[in-house]
Amino acid sequence: MEKNNIFNKIPFARFYIFLFFLVCFNSSFANQQDNFNPNLAPKITKANAEFVYKFLLAEIATQRGDFNSAGHLYLDLAKQTHVTSLAERATRVAGSSRNGRVALDSAKVWTSLDPNSVQAQQILAELYITSGNLSKAKPIVKKLLEQDTYRGEGFLYLNSILAKVENKKNALRFIVDIAEPYPNSKEAHFAIAHAAYFANNKKLTTSELIRVKKIDPKWQTAVLFEGYIIGLDSQEKAINFYINYLKQFPEASEVRLEYAKLLTNQKKYNLAKDEFLKIVNSSLASAEISFTVSLLAIELGDYDLAEKFLMQSLERGYPQPEQIYIYLARIEDTRSNYSEALAWLNKINSGPSFIESKILTAELIAKYEGNDQALESLDQYNNLTSEAKLELFRAKISILYSDNKETEAYDLMKKEEENFKNSAEFKYDYAMLAERMGNTVLMEQLLREAIKIKPDYAVAYNALGYSFADRNIKLDEAKINIEIALSLEPRNHYIMDSMGWVQYKLGNIDVALDFLRKAYGIKKDPEISAHLGEVLWHANKTDEAQKIWEESLQQYPDNKILLNTVKKYR
Repeated sequence: MEKNNIFNKIPFARFYIFLFFLVCFNSSFANQQDNFNPNLAPKITKANAEFVYKFLLAEIATQRGDFNSAGHLYLDLAKQTHVTSLAERATRVAGSSRNGRVALDSAKVWTSLDPNSVQAQQILAELYITSGNLSKAKPIVKKLLEQDTYRGEGFLYLNSILAKVENKKNALRFIVDIAEPYPNSKEAHFAIAHAAYFANNKKLTTSELIRVKKIDPKWQTAVLFEGYIIGLDSQEKAINFYINYLKQFPEASEVRLEYAKLLTNQKKYNLAKDEFLKIVNSSLASAEISFTVSLLAIELGDYDLAEKFLMQSLERGYPQPEQIYIYLARIEDTRSNYSEALAWLNKINSGPSFIESKILTAELIAKYEGNDQALESLDQYNNLTSEAKLELFRAKISILYSDNKETEAYDLMKKEEENFKNSAEFKYDYAMLAERMGNTVLMEQLLREAIKIKPDYAVAYNALGYSFADRNIKLDEAKINIEIALSLEPRNHYIMDSMGWVQYKLGNIDVALDFLRKAYGIKKDPEISAHLGEVLWHANKTDEAQKIWEESLQQYPDNKILLNTVKKYR
């Protein structure tokens, strides 16, 4: 009642004037920490007008997301009232605003008001460490570790905090001193190894990891860290390291999971699948693990196994079930189960997978019923974003294109050009279709417009450069455009192919071969095969050219560019 009576006596306008005044000038509160003495009597001992004002202001500031102002206000109240909960509140709110100065001052007040609070000391130590004041943090951390029954967890937590310290050598000296009283603690030696690694002290890192291994050779945390270090040098060496460990400790699921991930990165999908299958019902079992197994099974063409684990992932509560519905629909399509595939897709009525599901639905309709019905299915969706409209439109063009209705596709793009005049993607698609129709002037114009809209559009630069190179015109400009594309996407094998092709046209055979071999090493695409074979032929390496063409023809017997190239040289 007392608070309400006080509040009711204050004119409403005056309350907001006071709010404005305090929020504008609350930075002065930060300078009062040095004057705080918990042994002196508090200035505020009851909910008087000043307390109510400031407390309400702090609450309002918090609700509005102004944590900086709220932190200042709570800190001022904590110092004037000596109320521990207000000091704690000030510390946490200031931390949310990332105001390290106020958070540190608040934590000091909190620990002085409640010197037995372990949580307050932990936060104060962490704030000292992250601010780089390791000398002040050290006695607090030592005291906390002495009191901690589970000090191993404390050392592991210190790793994460020390990672934020800018001076890594200072961090290493700090943890070496802290760990000294615990020679038999694997966590203490691991903390030193961790800090030593980031301080670039490889010798100490290795020696400390060896000590950890002697104390507990099975400990997965240290094994994973050592595997990570080895993997930076060579993933194959890391794989062998994990194999040797798992021979000794086959139940180590966390290490097996990391091993399985490495195998996946190396595209050793069969081996990765076998490892994930060992994990899928272990202590690490999750919807995500089941989903990963299903994707590997799909990659290997084992659709029955994929379906099993997609369903298991759903049962385990996978957070994006729509993705699973799409995969299940694709699996049913491989079995020619059209109605079952549509049933899965019809479960997706919103969300990020909505447009993808409707495009896939149209593709299935085109396959099983006809292109006209597929196009009609894409016309029924309204209230879409411009990006979604473009995706559906591109799907329509693709359906027409696959049906050899290039003229209809071209006419439709011309009709819709005004609606997508600001879309670089639309102009790119239109340009590619114009080239197919023999209108290279329009193609060039559209690609230049696409680049103007989207200056980092690598595929547009590449298409323009490749078109010039393929027609053996404007070769210097072609090279410049392809160089820009390659600078934007240096690992794109199609752009590497274009660079090889333009270098060939410029007469730089060796440079051309270098780029084409790199592109072919990434993707044995039939057009890349055609180009590489032609350049090899002109480099008098006809046997190698023939071999590459033969291998590619076995996979792509109907590719026109490949067939025409082979025909030209036989």
